[in-house]
Amino acid sequence: MQMFGILEGLEGKNPTENTVVMLIDLKRCIGCFSCETSCKMEHELSIGPRFIRVMQVGPKTVKGRVKNIYVPMLCYHCNPAPCVSPCPTGAIVKRPKDGIVWIEPEKCIGCRQCIQACPYGAIQYDTKTGKAIKCDFCKHRIDYRRKWTRNEIKKVYRYVNRGNNIMPLEFDEKGNVKRDNKGRLIDKEGEAIAGRRLAEKRDTQDEIEYAGLWSACSTKCSTECMIFGYFKDIKKHLKELNNTRDIQRIGSVYYALPKENFPTPRN
Repeated sequence: MQMFGILEGLEGKNPTENTVVMLIDLKRCIGCFSCETSCKMEHELSIGPRFIRVMQVGPKTVKGRVKNIYVPMLCYHCNPAPCVSPCPTGAIVKRPKDGIVWIEPEKCIGCRQCIQACPYGAIQYDTKTGKAIKCDFCKHRIDYRRKWTRNEIKKVYRYVNRGNNIMPLEFDEKGNVKRDNKGRLIDKEGEAIAGRRLAEKRDTQDEIEYAGLWSACSTKCSTECMIFGYFKDIKKHLKELNNTRDIQRIGSVYYALPKENFPTPRN
């Protein structure tokens, strides 16, 4: 099965070991739209913009059964990315270390040339800020996946999409991030900071390791149809599915297609 009929020749360069990729199992997706909802909450998006869109194909009668297939679509973080070169200010950057394509809001002038260049409609125009916006694989969550010394942890800042402000977090005497009674992060004034929790923390004697979080859409998927991580860790899942399923790739996103044109019911 060839999805949309546009995949051939658009895969781009193969990802490296440390490239951040996503594997989407279309047979498991039930179209619950929890990925769309969690994405809008994470990035505090207004009505209209959607960094991830679940497209419904069908319904269609297959062997006497009415079936649907749901296809989550997002920015594919192409390599090479066709949206990078048309930008006149260099606001769109592809990070060499993990392949994430993101837009620097300070440099974006809202010319919309990147929107025209993207073949998948992943880049959108934010009428509130007058700038282009898109999925960045929740890089603010990924960037915390490293070890911090106890002195460094006191200088950690969490970026919040609220007027492009950088809001500092408050820490207790043990170096733990303070939260209110609802589990929300708080700043030095005791005010709750909107957004998901920053990270899970594991202490050692000399350092604090923030394992960080993967993308909001994959962590909130109700059927776990999205597997997110570095390519070196996702390869094992690709090998498991490769013998039984048709695997197709666009940029940094892999799709595991059903054997048939439409998914078969589970036993």
